Amino acid sequence: MKLFFSFLGLLLGLLGALNTRAQTACPTPPPAGCPQPFRVVDAGTGLEITVLQVGCPVRFEQNCGRVTAPALLYYQVVPGTNSIPVNCLPTTTAGVNTYTPTVADVGPVTVFELSNPSSGSGGSGVAYIRNYTVVNPTPPAFTVAACAGNTALLTLTNPIYSSYTVQVNGGAAQPLVSPQQVSITAGGANTFVVTGNPGSSCPQSASQSITLPVAQTPVFTRLTRTGTAASGGAATLDFSQVPAGFTYALQLENPAAPGTYTTVAGAAVTLATGNTATATLPAAMGRYRLLRTDACGNTAPSNSVSTLGLAGTAGNSRNTLTFAPFGAADVTSYVLTRSPGGLTTQPASATGYNDALVQCGTVYTYRLTAMLAGGGQTISNTLVLTAQSTTPPPAPVVVPSFNLNNYVVLTATPGTGAAFGPGGQVLISRQNGGGTFAFAPLRTGTAGVASRVLRDSILSTLPTVAPCYSAVVRDTCGNTSPTGPTSCPALLSVAAADPEGQTAQLSWSAFQGPGSPAAPVVYRVLTIAADGTVLATSAPTTSLTYLDLAPPTDRQILRYRVEASGGGLPAGTVSYSNVGTLTRRPRLVMPTAFTPNGDGLNDVLELKGRYLQNFVFIIVDRNGQEVFRATDRTLPWDGTIQGHAPVNGAYVWRFDLTGEDNQPFRQTGTITILK
Repeated sequence: MKLFFSFLGLLLGLLGALNTRAQTACPTPPPAGCPQPFRVVDAGTGLEITVLQVGCPVRFEQNCGRVTAPALLYYQVVPGTNSIPVNCLPTTTAGVNTYTPTVADVGPVTVFELSNPSSGSGGSGVAYIRNYTVVNPTPPAFTVAACAGNTALLTLTNPIYSSYTVQVNGGAAQPLVSPQQVSITAGGANTFVVTGNPGSSCPQSASQSITLPVAQTPVFTRLTRTGTAASGGAATLDFSQVPAGFTYALQLENPAAPGTYTTVAGAAVTLATGNTATATLPAAMGRYRLLRTDACGNTAPSNSVSTLGLAGTAGNSRNTLTFAPFGAADVTSYVLTRSPGGLTTQPASATGYNDALVQCGTVYTYRLTAMLAGGGQTISNTLVLTAQSTTPPPAPVVVPSFNLNNYVVLTATPGTGAAFGPGGQVLISRQNGGGTFAFAPLRTGTAGVASRVLRDSILSTLPTVAPCYSAVVRDTCGNTSPTGPTSCPALLSVAAADPEGQTAQLSWSAFQGPGSPAAPVVYRVLTIAADGTVLATSAPTTSLTYLDLAPPTDRQILRYRVEASGGGLPAGTVSYSNVGTLTRRPRLVMPTAFTPNGDGLNDVLELKGRYLQNFVFIIVDRNGQEVFRATDRTLPWDGTIQGHAPVNGAYVWRFDLTGEDNQPFRQTGTITILK
């Protein structure tokens, strides 16, 4: 027991001495000529480090030639900057110079060293500190952007390590100082491995495999103006060879300093599929280009394109167009479109166009396309002009013709003009056959028409004299044409040429065409059915009469039309006369007796005659009983009555028919059966 208390007293004395020495200077300034009295090295490599990593062991070593016995040397890691243990007394064990940071240590820490002289030396304890940072091992984060010249720009986004290296596609590692331009394989996948080196045996790596776009020079394809203003208005520009991954800006040339460009504010460039892009520019005329900028700051401009303005005025029967594009030297030719109408091509030297093929009142819409060297196009604003004129329109031509209902149908054409102008009026007059009459104006519509058709509904009955017609045109500019030539359709009449109507005699008035009186006229006689189907056509003739020696034998009513051609009619046009008819009386031929005895002579009673259709034939006996009925002339009576043999005697018959003219026809008589 005495020995124990003696040892305890000695230990307390030593601790008191240690406390006294440690508190002498805490911390102690570094000695002269040794700013870092100790250092932290990686336990695996022995290399000094400045950043500590969680889970990566380190070792504390004396520096500047200091040699203190491990039993008198204490190290402790204290959270915070310039931090020391309580009372400058470490709670660690002497001689322990290794340490492995944990997640709880992440952040700033202070490494505290306390060294004491050897026992009995009488010296004081010395405390030194150094500040470090503990980090949790995090793989490097980085981005890669394409640049021109088969290079890419690599940029670190979490630079926490003391140094970095990069490997591209398995090549040699090279130091990385962010941002850094590296060589790549263009057009294919590239693998980047970035390693963060904290100066320890615990480096951290991250990799990315990326297919980067290939930097291309943008190509202008089309500029399209909107609106109708020649000197302004928004436009849309289209470009190709504009892959994503780069920055694009629309630029405008400075007219005062050709060749210099400034970026157009507010002109958004929209990338589309297929490496194409669209840019919408504000209301400004000028010369534009698209500038591509890559991540490395390299730039490449597209070819330049100028806006195109189209202006014009409407004069007397002529629309005058002018155009003066910027950069006219780029133009190879012009294509001018007109609606209604078509298109025309103009040479590159053209600065205007006179459109003389216009009609008063027609609204024309023009648009000009400049074809550029290299295949691009620049399209102007639209130009809308309403044609004006003080020149009367040409005299119209009227072609009169009867329809199948014997109404006169009038077809008006614009004479020497291509079409009636929109909004104009065609006024047709009848000079005879009922007096002069002006039809209501015929409006020709907004686009203009090549012809107008009107039925003379006032002439409701077939006239006795052929009516004649002429017309004038009044356009929307107030100009009235001369009166067109007078034209009269042929008027046809038909009569029986024999008492039975087995032949027909036709005669008609001369057709007067819109040509001169000397213009020959050729006629053809058409035999038609009730629905207008042509049954027969005569040979052409210049005569005004025709004798039909062989009309259809199965039709009670004969119907004819006369077709007139020539006489100054427009090409491919004919005029028809009215439909002339000849109604023939039905005829029934009946014997007075027949002999149904089987000898082959007069064994049956047959219905014979002409136009025997739509009839009822009835036979009755002397008691008034019906013994036979027929509605078809091909069904004869053999004299039998309800299957019984014929009985000699006299029988009464009645024949009722409704003709093609809807008139009734009745015939009665008697027939005698003789055996």
